[in-house]
Amino acid sequence: MSGSTGAVHSRRFNVRGYLHLSARCADSVGVSVVPPPGTPLVVVQRTAQPKQWQGELIAFRDATLAARITGGPPSWDSAPAYSLIWGTPGSRSMCNATFVANNGTAAAFRVTSAIKAIDLRRDTRFNLELNAEVRSVLGGSRQQGRLVDISSGGAAVAVESRPGGSQIEIGLQADGYSARLLCEVLSTTTSDSQTILHMRFRDLTPPQQAFVRNLVGRLVEQRAS
Repeated sequence: MSGSTGAVHSRRFNVRGYLHLSARCADSVGVSVVPPPGTPLVVVQRTAQPKQWQGELIAFRDATLAARITGGPPSWDSAPAYSLIWGTPGSRSMCNATFVANNGTAAAFRVTSAIKAIDLRRDTRFNLELNAEVRSVLGGSRQQGRLVDISSGGAAVAVESRPGGSQIEIGLQADGYSARLLCEVLSTTTSDSQTILHMRFRDLTPPQQAFVRNLVGRLVEQRAS
């Protein structure tokens, strides 16, 4: 122990034990929002003078998150609460946690809250019905869907069944142009006959951005007229 009553540096954990995700984490944090191994994250120590460190997720198991921290403290303080933040600006998520143990640059945290999105929607959504081809990036499965609404930042698409994974590509045709848009599924709404995927666009190229901008611009003009 160090001079601080809360500091812990002797607790160690087996990193190998966290290298595989467990299906059991679905009961505690919801497997659909668990970030995959390798995801960059920020660890924030929530004190009067907050400190933060950059890291990379090793694994998420049984509501315990293991991460490899760059430039972390020589001994971690277990007394304060921590926040763990990951994702790109516009689609970031976070949860609260407590420090459990560390082994070299790897540290484990026990998740103490639900995972929640911290970037609220900033773009107006416009109702628009278009045919859409929906492809799962993870499994490569394809199915026909129906666009429900769209904004400059994302879209909602209705499908018969939820595709696997959180990365989805949707194919749209409008005004004589077509585009395939990479999306991240933020949430889903399910009824007896369909599932609606609520998504945010990811890593769009300039031509893809122009396609969305022109489509949304036309809807803005129609609403104003």
